[in-house]
Amino acid sequence: MMNAQTTKIALLLAASAVTMALTGCGGSDGNDGNPGEPGGEPAPAIQTLNFTFDKSVVTNGVPSVEFTVTNEDDLPVVGLQKMRFAAAQLIPQGATGAGNASQWQYFGDETCDVAATCPGTFVDKKNGHYSYTFNMNLTANAKITYNDQLAQRVLIRAYNTPLPDGTQVPNSNAFVDFTADTGAAPTYSRKIVATESCNTCHQDLANVKHGGAYSDVNYCATCHTAGKVSVGKEFNVLVHAKHKDLTLGSLESCQSCHAANDAAPDWANWSRIPTAATCGSCHSTVDFAAGKGHSQQLDNSNCIACHNSDWTAELHSGKTADKKAVIAQLGMQATLLGQADDTAILTVSILDKDGNAIDAATVQDKIKRLESVTNVGPNFPIMGYNTSPSNSVAKISKDLVKDGTLQDGVTLVDGKLVFTTPALPFGTGDANTAFTFIGMEMCSTSTSLTACTADSATTSMKAELAFGTKSGTPSMRHVNSVNFSTCQNCHSETFAIHKGYHSGFVMTEQVSHAKDANGKAIVGVDGCVTCHTPDGTGYSGNGMAIEIRAHKTHYEKAYNIAAETCTQCHNDFNLEAFKVKGALATAAGKYTTPIAATCTSCHAVTDMKAHSKAVLENFGAIIDGDFTQANQAAQSETCFYCHKPTPTDHTQVKM
Repeated sequence: MMNAQTTKIALLLAASAVTMALTGCGGSDGNDGNPGEPGGEPAPAIQTLNFTFDKSVVTNGVPSVEFTVTNEDDLPVVGLQKMRFAAAQLIPQGATGAGNASQWQYFGDETCDVAATCPGTFVDKKNGHYSYTFNMNLTANAKITYNDQLAQRVLIRAYNTPLPDGTQVPNSNAFVDFTADTGAAPTYSRKIVATESCNTCHQDLANVKHGGAYSDVNYCATCHTAGKVSVGKEFNVLVHAKHKDLTLGSLESCQSCHAANDAAPDWANWSRIPTAATCGSCHSTVDFAAGKGHSQQLDNSNCIACHNSDWTAELHSGKTADKKAVIAQLGMQATLLGQADDTAILTVSILDKDGNAIDAATVQDKIKRLESVTNVGPNFPIMGYNTSPSNSVAKISKDLVKDGTLQDGVTLVDGKLVFTTPALPFGTGDANTAFTFIGMEMCSTSTSLTACTADSATTSMKAELAFGTKSGTPSMRHVNSVNFSTCQNCHSETFAIHKGYHSGFVMTEQVSHAKDANGKAIVGVDGCVTCHTPDGTGYSGNGMAIEIRAHKTHYEKAYNIAAETCTQCHNDFNLEAFKVKGALATAAGKYTTPIAATCTSCHAVTDMKAHSKAVLENFGAIIDGDFTQANQAAQSETCFYCHKPTPTDHTQVKM
């Protein structure tokens, strides 16, 4: 993007010259949008490309499109240098056989590079208006029979090739569906998922594959079609197979992706038109043709006879609905009181759906597990996993109830669960605060809470977080960097953190202790640090601190979903928080200063060409060093002297 004022002035002068020249060549009224007429001053910078299709037809088998391109400020974009144009047609539902879904047929594509070669006829009218007439004739395709009665589609990919004046252009996609002879909108479509739904998790779909080329899910769906890609790579098969193995709560309901949206008028096709290919992409152990795992089905003609739309929708969304109904029935409220002998008294009340305290004994037999984890020093927890150079006492993990039975040291007092912790390493400042993260797992059947048996199904409930001190006001970990609502975008609101290893923690307003500018509760991830402490290492020998683990998990295990932009998870960067942090364990027996540890959780030192280990250490960092040395150097790092990271640009530096 141009950012030099002189360049911008030069561009505007050039634009004026173009306008004058066009007027001299026959322009009269100068109205924007008239082909051949000046379209106003061209865009001086381009963040996004917006396409408007003016005319789209197929004449004697040859497609052509006329379109207008503007930037985010609705200014005309002049001088696009490289574009790809693709053509496809849509076979309607049932046209290829009873029960068959609609299907895109991909004729082919042509890449037009103004500086090199262009197969068809590309016209830049120098006012934001363009036209392209294909070289290919659809009737000449040997594999696909062109039918002028079918819905036609032309897709455009604008490459990120700079304009002649150097203005940067983003990779962009656009498409238009039309009737071949008149260009009118077709009477049927296949727009099943909105790009907006994909971007809930992916932030920008373009980052997922193909080098950032394709940002519109309709482009993916049109290209990944039978005959264009190999078997198994068709979009309705590929996209389900890729997502079903991810352990994301949001994928328990098809409507996480298939949601009503103006951009997806056919969103309900997922339940309305069941086919062996689509269903088999998730139910991968079923062989419909062979009759394995399902009665034999040689085609799709009988699917809807059994799998009606309402039943299919209920079956595929019922699990999430049931879970929500169970979670809504009970809550918790806890207090933590520090004592003179350094112990702390934890009191947990069970709440009904209206938030009123009830006698825990009335639901005790339905509790599979109610556990608490207690630590000290919420901004930089000082209790770890075991005795190590960084601490002398382990965090306190305690089951209060298990399989409906009160555990040792736990009593019922006035209907509340009470437990006194062992002595805690209280100290001054942040270490004067103890905090306890509490999870509860209930036995359930469908939407009902049930008495626990050996084979009971369970549902994780709302987590609770309590803070307490020996005296004064407890300190609390900052929650302005990450709001759990950003986690829910991918994981869903019923996502239970660590169910199985723990009781499961469902993060809701119940763990909130702060509000945003609009008075809405901030559901932070500060409860996670009771376990994800600065000490200890986890998978692959990596650090367990939340600052390290969260980054590594999402960067390495989530197909780089969150690797491209920090805003997907971060509301803000609280750089001041590093002032209360010490060394973080980055490998077994090795410690790193906190800023370097956080940054290198994504940016491996070996990949940081300009910031080698030697350079980082010259600015006060300790990389995989001795605990005492790294802890003493924690406040000596000078990274933020030059760097000024923000969620929207974490590479930003002070100038």
